Amino acid sequence: MAQTRDEDPLKRTDSHSGFSYHSSDGEGISDVDSGVSLSSEEEKIVFEQLLKEIPVVWCVVKLMDKNDMMSFVIKAANPAYEVSLKKPLDQVIGKPYTEIHPFLLANDSFLLKENYKTATTGKSYDMPEVTVEDDIVGKAVVRAKYISLPNLCVLIVVERLDDPETVKKRRQEARRKLEDIMDRSLDTMLNPPMEGQTKEDSMESQVLRNVLAFGDISDADILISDQESLITAADIGTLIQNLSQAKDDFIEQFLITYRYFITPKSLLNKLILKYVSSKGDERGRETRERLTKVFRAWIKDHYYDFDVDPELLTSLNNFVHEHALHLKKLLEKQNSLSFPVGMEFGMGMKNQRSNSRILNLFKRKSTLTCFDATLVAHQLTLLSFQRFKNIKPLELHSQSWSKEKKNLTSPNVVALVNHFNSISNLFACEILSQQNLKKRVEALKHVINIGWAAFGYRDYETTFNVVLSLGMLPICRLTETWNALSSTSRQQWDQMLQFCDHKDNYKMYRSHLRKQVNMMPYMGLFLKDLTNIDENDTITSIGAVNFFKMRKVAQVIKTMQRAQQSIFNFQRNLKIVSYISFEVPLCDENELWEMSLQCEKENSAERNSQSKRLVDILSPTPLVTTSSNPIFGMTSPKSPLGKSSSTQY
Repeated sequence: MAQTRDEDPLKRTDSHSGFSYHSSDGEGISDVDSGVSLSSEEEKIVFEQLLKEIPVVWCVVKLMDKNDMMSFVIKAANPAYEVSLKKPLDQVIGKPYTEIHPFLLANDSFLLKENYKTATTGKSYDMPEVTVEDDIVGKAVVRAKYISLPNLCVLIVVERLDDPETVKKRRQEARRKLEDIMDRSLDTMLNPPMEGQTKEDSMESQVLRNVLAFGDISDADILISDQESLITAADIGTLIQNLSQAKDDFIEQFLITYRYFITPKSLLNKLILKYVSSKGDERGRETRERLTKVFRAWIKDHYYDFDVDPELLTSLNNFVHEHALHLKKLLEKQNSLSFPVGMEFGMGMKNQRSNSRILNLFKRKSTLTCFDATLVAHQLTLLSFQRFKNIKPLELHSQSWSKEKKNLTSPNVVALVNHFNSISNLFACEILSQQNLKKRVEALKHVINIGWAAFGYRDYETTFNVVLSLGMLPICRLTETWNALSSTSRQQWDQMLQFCDHKDNYKMYRSHLRKQVNMMPYMGLFLKDLTNIDENDTITSIGAVNFFKMRKVAQVIKTMQRAQQSIFNFQRNLKIVSYISFEVPLCDENELWEMSLQCEKENSAERNSQSKRLVDILSPTPLVTTSSNPIFGMTSPKSPLGKSSSTQY
């Protein structure tokens, strides 16, 4: 442990951070904290040990004579530098750089030239892998970074690559420890300095930030791209490094999917550290401009991340007010427009409907046929779209809509699925509650008309709902009812059935999805696609993020987001909404089957062509059933076809 400043002016230790460094006479190094505040003695010990274990050596050198390339003097260093030299730092600090590393003199060193160029031009330099050798260090393969500091000083960061596997393992472990500390210390790091001190002349603070920024980038050694130069796999460091240099589409893909492989808090901290470690030179300004673009995209298009995490929002606010005032107006605007992710009025309507018995259904005087089919379709569109437009990308990650805590993680997806199942139940009850054949045919025709009206103005959610509802076994087995349909209703039904056919991966529907702009898409297919994509690993066998998977996830979510911008200018009809929401009781699968048998008795000829065709078209396995009374996914207790007809949600 280094002595205190009072004991020896050549050595000092920051009592707050545990960050040890050495300097000669203090020239060029201010007496301020490193910016990291640790809350306990244990953390200080961890941090000290961590610096020794990180396989990164750094030192600060100062050019004493601008006209003499050999006049560099070592001003500061980390404990790893002491270990690499195998001598105490008090025998190194204040010594000429070429004296400590004589090989720099022997070969008219390229390294020394780059060091000199960095000091005099203010432009940092990244050195590729090279092999160095001298009596002290021996032979080593290294890569280095020369970072310009004020007052003709240069921060030299060197990483040994002799044993890649060991280095990588140690570095990853060190980064995990360091990130844990930094996550808890970032707010302190961003706080204004003490009175009489400024961050501009705080070299120690700059050194720490540069080392941390470099340490993050130094792990960016995995990058796999395809023939179009699109990233298919990369480690997190590389993705973040590319994030500050990438085009809009990569930034958007990253911000939609990053939760698969990094937490919002960790991402924000990394971006902030990268931002504050950038210098005031041209290169630093370019880096900050690119990172500003990332912050703008995150705040403008993905503000829901901050809506659901007050601590994250506080960190962002601190950063903006301290370092990025040009983002203040945008942040204030988003703050005023934001609202928590969650369910809105009416989304729990399914639970408000009573589970009356079959007899109550048969005794009803008013039915759905009392309302115009087009007006009913309009209300169904408004109710579905209200839920659909509130869905946030984070609700669609890792199949969260089907997990145990789905009501918390995916409230709007669950609301839409429950609504879909509830309306399916409504359609089935409307038809099966009519024991009179003529009235039952009229009810079937009315439901088809609702689907046809929705199909006409591109509400594909309702269209699929009608097709899947009428494909349920208790409905599709009603031979007499289907045979009594008019030719017009039959043609409309056949066209919708063909449109919703799952063959060739819903080829016809997908072709419409790509062409249309204003629409209410079928959410079930989005969930199906995301489920299939999620079968692929997020992290590859070599430890890289599978960004090919992330890009596919982003494509699905972006398609959904485009549809969320649609506008349906229909008038709300409270009477129809009230009927849809409250007046028709829910029926379970057994009740629907019993009602179906009361409408048309079971017979040996029930394997009719209509039932066979519907089961073939509507056969894909259901993705998820969130309703407490699932209509989709049900299996009839006496199914003559031997299989159920189930929903695609």
